[in-house]
Order: sequence, then C-alpha cells, then structure tokens
Amino acid sequence: MIDADELAALHERWRSLCDQPGRDDVAQAIAEAFQRDVAEACEVLAAATEMPARAAAIGRILRGVLVLQWMRERKPVRPGPYAIELRQRLAGDPLPDEDDALDEEEVAPASIDPSDPYLPWRLEELAEVVPPASRAAVVDRAIEAFSAIALAPIDPGNDPGPFAAMAHWMDLDQVRRAIAVSERMATADWGHQLSQARAYLYTQLAALGRVDEAERLLPVIADAVVRADAHGQIIGHRVAHGLAWSLPEGVVWSEDALYLRFIVGLTHVLTPPERAPPETLLRRCLERACAQGEADLRNASLQVLVDSWCGEGPMEAWASRVREHASGREQVEMLLLLAAQRQAEPQARSLVRLAIERMTGPDVLRHGPWFDELWAARAIVRPAEATDVFIRVMRHASTDPRAWVLSRLHSSYEFAEFVRWIGGDEALAAGIRALDETAALLA
Repeated sequence: MIDADELAALHERWRSLCDQPGRDDVAQAIAEAFQRDVAEACEVLAAATEMPARAAAIGRILRGVLVLQWMRERKPVRPGPYAIELRQRLAGDPLPDEDDALDEEEVAPASIDPSDPYLPWRLEELAEVVPPASRAAVVDRAIEAFSAIALAPIDPGNDPGPFAAMAHWMDLDQVRRAIAVSERMATADWGHQLSQARAYLYTQLAALGRVDEAERLLPVIADAVVRADAHGQIIGHRVAHGLAWSLPEGVVWSEDALYLRFIVGLTHVLTPPERAPPETLLRRCLERACAQGEADLRNASLQVLVDSWCGEGPMEAWASRVREHASGREQVEMLLLLAAQRQAEPQARSLVRLAIERMTGPDVLRHGPWFDELWAARAIVRPAEATDVFIRVMRHASTDPRAWVLSRLHSSYEFAEFVRWIGGDEALAAGIRALDETAALLA
C-alpha cells in the first residue's frame, strides 16, 4: 500500500517529470509504483469479505488507474468535466439536466419574430411547450410558415427536416396540408431534409390509421435509408392497428444496411407491452438479422431486436441466436440484457455465466466495463461475479496504454450504485477520496 509519505515523494517526482517531460525513467518509476498498488489492491478486494476492507481496496484501485491514465501527458492535471461529474455521482450530488425543456421565454408567442427566417422551426419549438389546448393553432401557423418558404430552402442546421418536430402532434387534416406543402418543396432543392419531412409525415399518416395511403406514398422518399426506416414504422402501425401485414420485399429486406434501418423503424412503433410484436414477425426478423453477412451489421440488427423485444416470445429463440450469431462487446451486452429481462427463466443464469466468460476474454475485455449492464442484472448476477469483472477491467486498464477508463466510467451512469453493490456505502467515500487524491498528486 502507498502511504502518505510515499504519496508525497511520488508527488515530488511528478513535479520533476512535468519540468522535464523527457525523463522516461521518472515516468516509469511512478507508473510502476501505482501498477503495483493496483495489483495488490485487486488481490485484497478479491479476498476481502468485510465491506470496509473492500471499500478501501476499491478506492486504491480507482486512484491508481486514474493516476496511470492522467499522467500520460506529463503535465499538471486539472480535473475536467468527466472527473467532476464522476465525483458528483459518487457523492450523490444532483447533476444539471442536459435535456432541460426549452426555455419557455425563448419560445413564448410574444418573443417570436414573424420576420425571423427560421420562423417555422421557432413555431415547432413553441408547439412542444404550449398547453395542449393551444397546440393545434401553433401547428397550423407552422404549416403556413413552411408553406411560405417551400420554394426557398433554408437549413437551420442540426435539424431532421421540416415538420419533423411536430408531425406527431398533427391531426389528419394537418398532415394532409403538410404533405401538400412537401409536394411544393419537391420542386426546390430541399435535398435530404425533404426525405426526412416526408418520412415523418407519412408515418404520422399511418399512425392515424391511413396505412394504405402511407404505403402508397413511400416510394417518393428519395433517400433509401430514410425510406427503409419509414417503411418499418408504417408496417409497425399496420400491425398495431390490427390490420393484415406482410414483410417487405425487394431491397429493404435483401440489403443488410436497409434491413437494419427497417427494424429500427419497426421497433420504434411496436413497443411492448402495449404494442407487442406477433411471434411470427419476431421470429422472421430474428432470422433475417442472423443472416446478415457482416458481423457489425449482424450485431447491430440483433441488438436493436434484443433491446426492444427480448421480453417477448420464447426465451430459447433469443438465447440461441445471441449465443450463436452475436459477437464481441455487443454479444456481452445482449446476453446480460436478455438475462435481466428474463431473470425468472431457467436459462438466465447460464446466460450470465457466458456473458462473464466472454467479457473477460482478452479481445473483449478492453471494450468494457459493463458495470451498468451488470448492475441492471443484479437480481441474477452474484456480487462476487461483479467484483471479479471490476478487478479484471481495472487491472487491464492499469497496464493497457490504450485504455481510457475515465471516459468509460463517465458513460457508466450506474457506476455509483455498482460500487455500492460490491463495496458498500464506504466504497462511495473511497471513490471520492481516490479522485481527490489523484487530482492533488498530479496538480
């Protein structure tokens, strides 16, 4: 264990390295000290049964791995937003909501300038925040505003297309008027935005029960990827309305990339339990996903289906296909999600064991850490198994120069709960100390 005196000495070595970044011998000495400490702490954590000892070991591991990551640039470190947010999560401090609603003052009717060139989009924003009783009038104004610029395309940037943000609020009359505007837009250079606009309008037409009409309009969507997504949504609405359905023919079904977009659209509409897919549809989609030739597309297609529908249909239909046709990081994620969703079924534990076996393999370990997925499956994942994964992931991060564990921890939104699970409340405090000690050491 590195004691306070050794930490002070390592800090002095660090300062000298910052003054002379070319001193590889100093950098190696610091790195080896923390690699040894991480290795020792991993052994302690694996053997410890009392929570205080486990918590202290977790803190040492986290401190060592962060030091090894941050010292790579050989200059004084100031904790950035990832480290600050990680500390806040461990402390249980409230985080700023990145998805805060639009500032109502910014989109209040009185604040909208009729001469604003982006008036239609301002009105779309307003439609999101006005009371429901006022929304139809705002949508009408926005349709009129888009009509006014139909022959003079503009791009507000980072926008999916005209009508996209408000199509789901439209009634049938509004959808038809907006489609008429989109036909006028087709004579101008709206490009990809027009494909997106049409997709949103046609899928809303299907949602309102005009499925046949929406399907007839599909071919005019120029972008094949957007069209495939819309096709999936429209068939989803056909199923949801209890109408006769059939899977598409042609390139949407035969081309792997378009099939992926098709099921993205399909699963967007068919959301269990209210809108569960028929078992025949589920099986056909699974079979087609497994037939994808390219591993990345096969993984992506299977993951869309598992994420959306794995609570439906026979467990074996899912388990066999994920075992046999998925691979890499995505397979681990799917195995754990399937186990968590179907935890009462006998196969769930075998899926957990397989996931842990696959995630700790040398080719997959670097894609971790899977702390969120393990926490989600905690009803059937044993704390000892989660601890073992934590040890393997962090030990790997302490020796792999490509590992950037801080960004991975930042993306692990349940990391605080995971740490509490394997180390108790004391582990949260130990994690905070680890961050503070790392920042002080490398300042």
